[in-house]
Amino acid sequence: MRAALLAGLGLTVVLAVGCTSDEHPGAAPPATAGLQDTATDRLPTGVTTALQPILDGVVADHALTGAAGARGLTAAVVKPDGSWTGAAGTDGVGKRLVPRAMMAVDSITKTFVAAEVMQLFAAGRVDVDAPMSRYVRHRLTANGATVREFLSMRSGVTDPPRHVFEALIRARTAHPAQPWPTRRILAFLHPGAGPPNGPPVYANSNYLLLGLLVESVTGRTPGEVARTDLFGPAGLVRIAAQDGERPTPPLARPSCRQAARDGYLPSRVVTDLEQDTFAGIAADAATIADWGNELYGGGRLLAPVLVRDMMIPPTNTGVAPGIGYGLGTMVFEGLGTDVTVGHIGADRCYTSMLAAVPARHLAAAVLIPQGSREVVPIMRDLLAALP
Repeated sequence: MRAALLAGLGLTVVLAVGCTSDEHPGAAPPATAGLQDTATDRLPTGVTTALQPILDGVVADHALTGAAGARGLTAAVVKPDGSWTGAAGTDGVGKRLVPRAMMAVDSITKTFVAAEVMQLFAAGRVDVDAPMSRYVRHRLTANGATVREFLSMRSGVTDPPRHVFEALIRARTAHPAQPWPTRRILAFLHPGAGPPNGPPVYANSNYLLLGLLVESVTGRTPGEVARTDLFGPAGLVRIAAQDGERPTPPLARPSCRQAARDGYLPSRVVTDLEQDTFAGIAADAATIADWGNELYGGGRLLAPVLVRDMMIPPTNTGVAPGIGYGLGTMVFEGLGTDVTVGHIGADRCYTSMLAAVPARHLAAAVLIPQGSREVVPIMRDLLAALP
């Protein structure tokens, strides 16, 4: 998959401010004492000895290109017989990466929002086959599209061109003290609205609106709901729903213009506009792998029938070559013979990927503190190295 395609899939807002530096403690829970800043080797030795060289090779290959910025990555694998985390190279400010380093995971955030909506469906508080307008009154919901169609990118909503996101960031930066709630963001972006029930079209605006649904039904922000309904029950520790929460050190900083010295990843201006709905979560690789295992294979968060619903694309057309789209879930082709699901996140500062293989009872995550990197081949190599 080309880097440009990854950037399009994980399109977030773009910020032009200064670069990075200091790490700030925040509101997310502290790391457990047992976590180490070196690779965790709890899988059989024969397995783990094949994983670290993959990361080292990515760093070496990227260094040969002479590209500026981060030259490192972290990764994690979770299986029934153990887990592994590793790191290689440096972040965007030249700091050695450690497995526990938190990064923005961008559009992997959508898996959390979709899981919350499905929990509300299971509780009888949301009907995913009812019109979205039942829960959110907005011009973008007036076409009769259902909640399910918003979850699966088939609502007819389309994002504006990238330069509109850039203008939004400039406007937000010029008035930092003013509140920018979701409806104001949508008014500025003015996304397109076509007929629903067609082929999926990847648009972050769908998840801004789903965030409004969560707020209208629960009376809380999506980040607050995720903390109580998802992070806690799934046992996720090193995770933060920005900007309501700050990530906790160690952090992996990018070198992009969008970063700032404010304790958020990449900056509070960016995370404030993401509204905890389509790209605002930060975590470390082990946490994201654990999340994939819990969501797609654990059975504690959602009934298996609902998880299967999330993993089945409603059409044969994907959002990109080799990527189908279920309910907040990408379905990947070419990563093995078994069904592989999860999500890619990519913007100008970070690249990430979550992949879960339910039939093999495993999940893996790759986090890179640099935007629009080729992440699918890295994940393919990691999965191929696992028995």
